[in-house]
Amino acid sequence: MLVLSLVFSACVPLTATRYLMPDSKDSARFNNVTIEKSITPFHFGTNYPNQQFAALKQRLDTALRATKTNVFLIIKNDSIIYQHLSEGTDLADKQPSFSMVKSFVGTLVGIAVDRDQIASTNDLVIKYLPDLAKNDERFKRLTIQHVLDMKSGFDINERAFNPFSRIVRMYYGADLKRMVRNLKMKHEPNTVFEYQSINTQVLAMILEKATGKKLQVLLQEDLWKPLGTESEALWSLDNENNVKAFCCMYATALDFAKFGRLYLNGGNWQGKQIISKKWIDLTTHPDTLTKNRYKNQMWSGRNYRYVENPTDKQLVYDYKAQGMFNQSIYVNPQNKVIIVRLGGRQKQVNFHSFVREIGRSIKP
Repeated sequence: MLVLSLVFSACVPLTATRYLMPDSKDSARFNNVTIEKSITPFHFGTNYPNQQFAALKQRLDTALRATKTNVFLIIKNDSIIYQHLSEGTDLADKQPSFSMVKSFVGTLVGIAVDRDQIASTNDLVIKYLPDLAKNDERFKRLTIQHVLDMKSGFDINERAFNPFSRIVRMYYGADLKRMVRNLKMKHEPNTVFEYQSINTQVLAMILEKATGKKLQVLLQEDLWKPLGTESEALWSLDNENNVKAFCCMYATALDFAKFGRLYLNGGNWQGKQIISKKWIDLTTHPDTLTKNRYKNQMWSGRNYRYVENPTDKQLVYDYKAQGMFNQSIYVNPQNKVIIVRLGGRQKQVNFHSFVREIGRSIKP
């Protein structure tokens, strides 16, 4: 039995060594669950601007050709005003979310709160996952809000990306529920911001406990179908067939953009309130954002990678779902702009400031 245990525990590091860094082809490397598309799809229109947009378009064409950008969409007033596809890429191709899907999971928490399936984000985590209290007495002070805001205090290192690190084991298929059950604490809750993907996996288990439904079912019923998606999505599973809540959904750029549209419209979709405006405001309004610029699994434009120019008096409180290799669903509420960027890693370009500058330049 010990030999078998060692063999199976070694499978994840061996897989990580084989594939090295994550990339856009990973959907074929994992088992996935299918998220069904909407039966009433919503279609963005097209409205390519006139000569006034020509200079910006030329700049974008040049910049995006020089980067590993697969898809770049700019949407305004429900119309695509700019579209870039890399050679060999089709708009119907499924692209990886990486950590963008964390924002979807955070939104599902908001929906559960709206429906009183979760009484409050101030609920203790051990109300839903009581066994964690045995691991450390600090779990008795950990709330759902702390987990949403990455202020849980968990003892897990996200930065070490090697075949034996915890984050690599999570990505390449380790039993995620077991990892959550074995969590320890490093800090008192709500004292230190530390970006840790395990937080989103904890939220997934809370959602499943509170609703009695699998996370993939919640996403399909409460977001994917209601948002008028045109294509099925895929969501990767771990070795025990648990959804990887922290990453690894594969969908088209157009369907990702619909998540941005939901937030831009205050949680309303074609006259139906999918999630309360109160939750949207709490997540995105500048008065509620912490100094880390992270709230309810969503980044603001002024996040830890982007330093606001202190001489700039025209502050713009935009926000985005963000993933590895600069995946972004960006929303500029002032200018009513949605930008989706999907692609590979490009160290030479600061896509966070680049996307934000584009969003700010397209006036109402």
